[in-house]
Amino acid sequence: MKKLTLLALACATSVLAACGGGGTDSASGGTAANLDAETQALVTEAKNAGPVTFYSMLDESTLRALSEDFSKNYGVRVEPVRLVTADLIQRYSAEASSGESAADIMLLTDSGFFADALAKDWITPIAKQDLPPAADTFPKDYLTHDGSAAVVSLIPSEMVINSDDTSDTPSDWKAYADTQFKGKLMLTKPDSSPANIAFWSLMKQQYGDDFLEQIAANQPQFMNSAVPLTQGIAAGEAQVGFPGVAAIVNNLTKQGAPVQLVSLAPTTGPEAALALSKNSSNPAGAKLLASYLMSEAGNKLLNDDSDGISPYDPEGTKRFTRVENIKLADAAQINALLGVN
Repeated sequence: MKKLTLLALACATSVLAACGGGGTDSASGGTAANLDAETQALVTEAKNAGPVTFYSMLDESTLRALSEDFSKNYGVRVEPVRLVTADLIQRYSAEASSGESAADIMLLTDSGFFADALAKDWITPIAKQDLPPAADTFPKDYLTHDGSAAVVSLIPSEMVINSDDTSDTPSDWKAYADTQFKGKLMLTKPDSSPANIAFWSLMKQQYGDDFLEQIAANQPQFMNSAVPLTQGIAAGEAQVGFPGVAAIVNNLTKQGAPVQLVSLAPTTGPEAALALSKNSSNPAGAKLLASYLMSEAGNKLLNDDSDGISPYDPEGTKRFTRVENIKLADAAQINALLGVN
């Protein structure tokens, strides 16, 4: 199969491109019926304050779907701004440092940023907010950083395969050590992201050092990121790879590329967390949107649309090991075991 063109790859991986939304247009009266008095009061206040500015690292289509569904239900407009997490942190930090916090609410990959933002008084602890009852069922184990943020999505690391070249879909991570894939294995460099270090630390913890050494014996190709890796798998340069990123794989399959995600256990990955700005210009709207994303219905839409795992999903969370439960290995040790030069 010919290698995908750079143009096609750019389109397929729009998840990685920064973009800003123009705001949802569906806000009017709202279709949510039988709202309790507390929620109705917030809706009225939020409408009077204007749109809710929502900073997020979600794929643009998911961000738009959530914004439109929220607006349809509550009649409150959303102004979505989509950037990758590193750029979101840089932008938000610059704004908050100047005392001008443009975002009312943000959703980004969980990191030490939240503790830093709380210490600098940029965000208000979400656990201490009097959110609408829709958020009451949210699992308390997913409140993080002393309640300053809520983890609303687990983003699992998956296997990716070339579906044309791989006749039997692997059922275990141990496939990476199977000699049938010698010279046909592609991995991102373990130290290219914290999520990769966490995954290989989990594999080391689960299967031992020997497993990683057996993978090294299969002579994997190492790539700098998931984008060229997925392109290489699609082009037949390797049969199996890691990591499979849903947004990238799904966009490529829409173009007919023979790539497929394989969900295995145990796994780990990034966690997407929600926080509220202290200096929000629409705190009522921010609380409403937070309660929507933390409610079972809103959270299901978020994760169904983004291929994440909902904190409400008992089977999904069972296969996902959170980073706090992994003994993280040194990056140099992981590189040595996997044979990275």
